[in-house]
Amino acid sequence: MNTVYTSTAPARLYALLLTLRPLQSGTLMPFCGELVHGAFLHWLKKAAPDVATWLHDGNKRRLFTCSNLQFPVPVQRRLEAERANLPLPLDLEKTCTVRITLLLGELLPLFHDALLRFQTTETGARKPQFMQIGKQLFALEAVTAGNDDAADWTGSTSFASLVERAQKLSLGKVESLTLEFASLTTFNRANQRSQVYGGHFARLPLPQYVFPGLVSRWQESAPPELAQMVQMKRVEQYIEHEGIVISDYDLKPHQVRFTTHTQTGFIGRCTYDLRGPDEVEQATEESPLTVRQQIWLLAQLAFYCGVGYKTAMGLGQAHPIQRRL
Repeated sequence: MNTVYTSTAPARLYALLLTLRPLQSGTLMPFCGELVHGAFLHWLKKAAPDVATWLHDGNKRRLFTCSNLQFPVPVQRRLEAERANLPLPLDLEKTCTVRITLLLGELLPLFHDALLRFQTTETGARKPQFMQIGKQLFALEAVTAGNDDAADWTGSTSFASLVERAQKLSLGKVESLTLEFASLTTFNRANQRSQVYGGHFARLPLPQYVFPGLVSRWQESAPPELAQMVQMKRVEQYIEHEGIVISDYDLKPHQVRFTTHTQTGFIGRCTYDLRGPDEVEQATEESPLTVRQQIWLLAQLAFYCGVGYKTAMGLGQAHPIQRRL
């Protein structure tokens, strides 16, 4: 199955925040991203079974991401609980949140219909169950979209708009770009030249791990006429020639527990210096964006698609901190 829905509307990206209220007191393990992932597919299955099956089984494009359940506790306490795999309490008086991003604009109306179905209830009736995570039930309190989230984790844009803004970006000789890795991030690395030592999970956001992966995400998600606005060869050469270097970082090793295994990685911030001048890699008719404009574009994409391994299950939530387009 190659295509489920087509549209003449601009290809868009969405980041939504769902506010959930527990329907019972209890506890839940601190990392449940894979369960949130399953719940999202369950919503889609009710709205359009063929789409859910396509996303789950028949397509590797990863056209959505799900965050872990965000508990109403201080960040440091949550991180400590994740590292130790200790349960966190659920309070009927306090809400939790889940962040969903959609990289296929046609998914939004389907998702919206599923949300309305869950919200429909008689006046004065007990709020209906919206999601079950483990053995815990949640009702839907609110959906935040656009740029209405005070923490700046929601938004909407089009691929064409990102390209247009990147083209207008004027960069100095050295420009800094900071990415915040808000949830555990890691890169599943396999040595293609030799399998003597096997693969490993890289625990540092080196440029050669972060940006080529984002090139692939852009090329598989953007509409055909925009897919080649970023070029893998140019980005890889820029990295190889050390045009982009790490100038600052505040990173910590981290781990979370999936159902079957412990996953290691890192969290924190990393600042990259993008070094010019752009005259070295000028924009052309075939390549309308300079390589540094492409890097900036990829950083904005990371806000929606995440970075690295298992972004559909709560890992790799990323946020460009400075000069977000």
